[in-house]
Amino acid sequence: MSWLFFISGWNDYFYASKPISLSQFQASVTNTTGQFPNETYLNGLRDNPESTLAVVYDEFRKPAIGVVTALGGSPADGAVFFQAAANDAVRLARAGQAPTHIPVFEWLKALSLTHYRDWLQERGQPAPPQNEVVPEGAFIPDSAALRDTRLKMFAWKRLHWMDYECRQYLLQQAQLPAPAEQTEAEAEAEHSNKENSCTAEYLTHLQNSGTPFTTLPDWARSALLDQEGYAVWQRSHTLENQWSAGAPIAQESGKIWPWAIAALLLAAVGYGAYQFFQRPHTAAEVFADNFSPPPSLLEDLDARYGAEMGNDSVTARPNQCMLLLQEADAYYRVKEFESALDPLLLIVLDSNSICQSDAWYFLGIIHLELEDPTTAIQCFAKIDDLTRYGEDLYWYQALAFVQLAKENPLMRDKARRAVERALGNTQDAARREQAEKMLHNLSK
Repeated sequence: MSWLFFISGWNDYFYASKPISLSQFQASVTNTTGQFPNETYLNGLRDNPESTLAVVYDEFRKPAIGVVTALGGSPADGAVFFQAAANDAVRLARAGQAPTHIPVFEWLKALSLTHYRDWLQERGQPAPPQNEVVPEGAFIPDSAALRDTRLKMFAWKRLHWMDYECRQYLLQQAQLPAPAEQTEAEAEAEHSNKENSCTAEYLTHLQNSGTPFTTLPDWARSALLDQEGYAVWQRSHTLENQWSAGAPIAQESGKIWPWAIAALLLAAVGYGAYQFFQRPHTAAEVFADNFSPPPSLLEDLDARYGAEMGNDSVTARPNQCMLLLQEADAYYRVKEFESALDPLLLIVLDSNSICQSDAWYFLGIIHLELEDPTTAIQCFAKIDDLTRYGEDLYWYQALAFVQLAKENPLMRDKARRAVERALGNTQDAARREQAEKMLHNLSK
């Protein structure tokens, strides 16, 4: 894999970001709080927070709450400040301020703890001693930015106390120019109008002191204007509600239990019979049954871009790039995979090439063919074009973890979790069915 480290060094020279090192990758694989390389999380937070936040909550919420409770906070405190940290992480990733050289969990933990300490200071309470070392280079917002995040979360939560029509009205009104200063009498007259009853109700929900609001506070108006932040908060709010709810409440009626027990016994007998006649599948068999690489790199490219390949849009491929892809495809078609690597490496060495996502994707596929899943995962982590490669990225990353489990049975659980991620991020019915079958086979 020496070529990959050469390219990583080359990219350090041309790019501001730092590729993941082998030691960081191994740490992410063995760390129970993170199964993907840093780049995968950061790219996902930046470009696809809807799906990535679900992964972040699944892997990092519980340990992050643990570090807050260890300093004297309640589990509820820990949950709130982890949610604030997750919202900040998306915002900072989109602003290009996410640290690329430290584990994402360490960054989220530092954000959660900083929010907790700042909240205590805001309330005039003593903060616990700073025993933890904030990783060097971990961008942590100042107190004003932290409090702005918490105020926005407060404003968005109160907005959700209202019905859908009022929420939409307030969000639309926030886009209009700010009203001139009003006297209390003018504001009262305005709020008496039926069309502004939503504003009056929202102001009532925002009360957190003895002084009533007569106009919308600047911080609440800022929250309503921040539509991207609001969408991220909605996703984190949904996830937090799901995690806080815990296990479903049992049925109160006792009449259902005989039927439930009978159904469970029947399912147990049926499952036992099925297990008796079905032997466990090895990771090698699961991989072989589900790895269907494209027969041609160029055919895959044509199907992925369609008519865009031939016009003057930003997706049109330059001649030099296409020549290298054609050369790689010629070797790939005849299964000379080692030879197919060289022209693809020339593409990723060109920092200005718009074909880099294509080349990294094909490099990952080829390394799966060469039974080198570690390098394949590193290649997939460098793909920036999640619009065109998002679903396939999750799918082949999952297959790479299945391939890792061929050599190390301890990786089988991580492989199963990776397939679950792929299942949650695909809309293709055939692939969903395939992923569900893989999960079943990996669970044996």
